[in-house]
Amino acid sequence: MAAALAWKSAERGLSCVSRAGMGGVLVLVVPHPSAPVVHKQSSRLQFLPLSCGHVLHNAPMKSAPLPANEPERLQAVRASYCAYAPREERFDRITRTLQRLLHVPIAMVTIVEEDEQWFRSVQGLDVDHTARDISFCGHAVAMRRPLVIKDTWEDPDFLDNPLVTGPPGIRSYIGWPLQIAPQLFAGTLCAIDTIPRTFSRAEMEGIIDLARIAESELRASAASSLQKTMLMNLDMVQRRHALDPVTGCWRPRAFRKLLAMGVEQARAEGSQLALVQLRCTGLEDAVIALHASNPDIPLAVLAQLLRSRMPAEAILTHMTGSVFSALYNAPSVWYLEEMLRPLLEKTATATMPDGVTLTFGIEPAMVRLSELSPQADAAAMWAACVSQAA
Repeated sequence: MAAALAWKSAERGLSCVSRAGMGGVLVLVVPHPSAPVVHKQSSRLQFLPLSCGHVLHNAPMKSAPLPANEPERLQAVRASYCAYAPREERFDRITRTLQRLLHVPIAMVTIVEEDEQWFRSVQGLDVDHTARDISFCGHAVAMRRPLVIKDTWEDPDFLDNPLVTGPPGIRSYIGWPLQIAPQLFAGTLCAIDTIPRTFSRAEMEGIIDLARIAESELRASAASSLQKTMLMNLDMVQRRHALDPVTGCWRPRAFRKLLAMGVEQARAEGSQLALVQLRCTGLEDAVIALHASNPDIPLAVLAQLLRSRMPAEAILTHMTGSVFSALYNAPSVWYLEEMLRPLLEKTATATMPDGVTLTFGIEPAMVRLSELSPQADAAAMWAACVSQAA
C-alpha cells in the first residue's frame, strides 16, 4: 500500500506529490492551498537496517525519466547559461534562507543537464554535481511538478537509490521545479534531510516564495560581460573544468584569462580595474568548530562569505589553500572604491545552521591598473599584486 499527498497551487498550476509507503502511489488532489491537506495511512513493510547491506523491497530503484520536451528544455538551459557558471551570492542567499527556514542540513539550487544535475548553489555538501539518473530533482523536472518524499526508506522508487543507501543518506526530500520558459524547467530548489520529515503548509509556502525568486534570478543575467564572454567561448566540458567544484569559483587558469580580458577592456573603455589578493586565516579553527573531517566545508563557507561582499559583476577565484583573488571593473574611481570597501574588511563571520559561529581573518593586497605603467599587461598586474601580498 502507498500513502501519498498531492497539493496544488492555483497560482502556479502545479501539483505537489508527497510520497510514503511501499508499492504504488495514490494521489489526492487538494484544489487550493487553503483547503485541508489529506493524508492516507497505510501499513508499513519491515526491512533490515541499511548497515546490514540488505534492504527488503519489491521494486528496483527508479531512474529519473526524461521529460517529453527534453530537447527544447536542454536548449533553454544552455541558452540561459544556467549550468556550469560560477556560483553567485544571489543564489547562495536563497539556499541559505531555505536551509534556515526548513532546518535542514542540505539545500540546493540544481540544474538538470543531459547526464548530471549540477548545483548552481549548495549548502551542506562539498560536491558540485551528481549523476542525473540517480537524482531526485530529475524526477521533479520530468514530472514538471513539485516532489515531496517524507521517508525514502518507505518509497520503492528511492529505497535503494545510492544517495539514500550511501552519502549523503537522504531520508526526506522536497524539490520545487524552476521554470525558465513556459513548460521548460531547468532544475529545482530543493531541501534534503537525513531524518523522515513532514513539511508543514507554512514551510511549503516558504519554499514556493523562494522558488519564485530563484526562477526570476535564473531568467536574469547578473554576470559581468567578461564572464559572459568567457562562458560563450567555452563548450560545456571546458566550462565545467574551468570551475572549482568546492567553492564554485573560477579556477586560477580561467581567472588569469579573465584578467587579461579585463585589462584589455579597461584600456579600451578607460574604466577602472583592480586586482585583490585575499589571504584568509581561520580555516583550521573552523574545521575543529564544525567537527568536520573534510576541510572543504568551511572553505565553501568562506567562499560564500567573500561572494556576499562582492557585487555580482566582480570575479572571484580560489587560488590555493586559503588564498583567493578578486577582479573588479568600475566606470569611475569613486565607484571602484565603494565596491571594494566591503571586501577589504579584515574579518568575516558566518553562523551555521546548528548555531556554531565561524570567524575568518582576511589580509587583502590590492593593485589598480591605473597605478601601473600604460604598457602594463595582465602578467604585470598579477606580478604586482603577488608582490604586495608577499
